[in-house]
Amino acid sequence: MKIVVVGWGTTGDVYPVLALSKRLLERGHQVCVCALPLYRDRILEIGAEFHEIGVSFDLPEFHAAMDAIIPKRDPLAMLRFIVEEGIVRHGGKWYNDCSTAIEGADLVICHSIDIPAQEAAIRNGTPWLTVTYCPSTIKCLDFAPYPFPNWGRTFNAIVWKLAELRLSASVDTLFNQFIVSVGGKPRHSVILDEMYSPHLNLIAASPVICPPADFPSNHRITGVWHLASPSYIPPTELVNFLAEGPPPVIISFGSMGGSNGRETTEILIDAVKKSKQRAIIQAGWGQLGTEDTPPDIFCTEYVPHQWLFPKGRCVVHHGGAGTTASVCRAKVPSVVVAHHADQPYWGKRLSDLGVAPRHLHRRSLTAERLAKRIQQALETPKMTARARVLGEQIEAEDGLTTAVDLIESF
Repeated sequence: MKIVVVGWGTTGDVYPVLALSKRLLERGHQVCVCALPLYRDRILEIGAEFHEIGVSFDLPEFHAAMDAIIPKRDPLAMLRFIVEEGIVRHGGKWYNDCSTAIEGADLVICHSIDIPAQEAAIRNGTPWLTVTYCPSTIKCLDFAPYPFPNWGRTFNAIVWKLAELRLSASVDTLFNQFIVSVGGKPRHSVILDEMYSPHLNLIAASPVICPPADFPSNHRITGVWHLASPSYIPPTELVNFLAEGPPPVIISFGSMGGSNGRETTEILIDAVKKSKQRAIIQAGWGQLGTEDTPPDIFCTEYVPHQWLFPKGRCVVHHGGAGTTASVCRAKVPSVVVAHHADQPYWGKRLSDLGVAPRHLHRRSLTAERLAKRIQQALETPKMTARARVLGEQIEAEDGLTTAVDLIESF
């Protein structure tokens, strides 16, 4: 098949679909990946065709958006802002560039929230499948939408209905305004139902991390999709740091940004000192780190998770779906500092599974609170033992093969 894969979002959203693209190429399919220019080199490295989506990525603008998102306490207000700034604002250009790439394709695969790419597929008459990384927003009576407790199917049905009403008057309206602007038909309950492909929505998450649920038939959980980096050669300074002492605490907030990188770095360093640990701090999009650090703290640019995480005692992270899966696969405990979106859900899942303390929110992060959680993770042997068992279970999964089999069956 000629398959167009659209990479929407930050690194944690894009890299899993690049792993899927690589596996599709290995199965003999022709794959074109549509994405922002910052992912060009990685796309070409896996052997796929690259089609540029001409939406500029401006890091200061991204930091400003993160500054606006993090303080919000209402998940709906947070979601509306993400939809306005991350999708609708550049939706016309995204739609047009995807439309060009899709011409002549047999199949389109895109993120479940990537409405512009979905509409481009619909206008071109091309079948489309979706990918999602978190099942918490898929309407299912086996659980209530996060953060509500599961008090039975009747209670869950009421909460889902209330969520639908709130979303319909806010976020769904934004999406439908965009859909109509490109000649599409308005959708009913976009976020809870119709942003997912009616044919097949692939849930790229581990069934051992997510609680079991009887999802509608178009939703299939596959297991996690990992993009390997076999050619990675670590810098000598990093190798030497790891060899000079006991395993460190690893801190990585990935694609989470904000203009307060210096302040965040100071909190992290202070927390590490209070917990009396060695640490590695990854810069990420938030540009964390400083040149003036104690000798037991090492600041570094990007290092592949699958290489770095197993070398730590625990990982302090933002709770993104991809990073969460990578930490679990590394068989080490977590400390989650959730910034927005689905991250509190993953923080709670890790806590419920006994591989992490109760998560923190970024807006309430202090050195004292973080140090306390790092100490709790390191001083609770059961957490380390459970993390090891969980990692072995995830290692046994083959999410990419499951996903490709489902795609080919479709």
